[in-house]
Amino acid sequence: MLWLGIVILFIIFVIIVLLFSFIHGEFNFSRVKDNDTLSVEMRALFGLIRYRYVIPIIQFKGLTKGILIKSEIITKSSSKLKDESKGQITKEKILYAYNQAKEAIVYTLNLYDWMKQTLAKVECTDLKWITRIGVGDAPETAITTGAIWGIKSSLLGFSIRYVNLTAKPHIDVIPQYNEKQFSTDFRFAGRIRVWFVVFAGVRLISRAAKVKGGIRTWIQIALKTRARVKTAS
Repeated sequence: MLWLGIVILFIIFVIIVLLFSFIHGEFNFSRVKDNDTLSVEMRALFGLIRYRYVIPIIQFKGLTKGILIKSEIITKSSSKLKDESKGQITKEKILYAYNQAKEAIVYTLNLYDWMKQTLAKVECTDLKWITRIGVGDAPETAITTGAIWGIKSSLLGFSIRYVNLTAKPHIDVIPQYNEKQFSTDFRFAGRIRVWFVVFAGVRLISRAAKVKGGIRTWIQIALKTRARVKTAS
């Protein structure tokens, strides 16, 4: 009986430690000349679980064909490329995602409030956005630099309203006078505790259950999304 009690206490201790651990996320986007790179990385359970999604190629193919992307998925277990695929972001896919989002809002009680409360628990640990801009003329470059500063300031003020900014942001716009150039480097890193993700999931289910057909709608959305992902891959 003593050993059983020790085992139970140990299991409880491990569960508490895991619940109070962090889920870390990073979002990176860079553009240098015509080369775009986007990556998303998630880490959990002290790095035991790791998922990295990389899009090294983004090409605009026109209004009809949309955006061509090449993606790579890397997991912690293999530490190597798990999947490589090509896909397109078209107008139809954007409209489909928009309609699915509208349906989720309709069939979930105060989904917007749930999103605000969840984002408020996200800690921003790193925020960097460096842009180099030049349009070939010094006065026009100065005007463009000021306009970009205004856009960045507005977006930064908007984001601070929703997430907990714990790090000093590094925001800059560097004018490149008398030359044509545009490059940008954006990085956002944040974290949230596991226990709050679990709690947020329970609250989301509870809110959906309070609307007639809410749970069924969320299940249908999940199944449709999974089927489209399999078809695309």
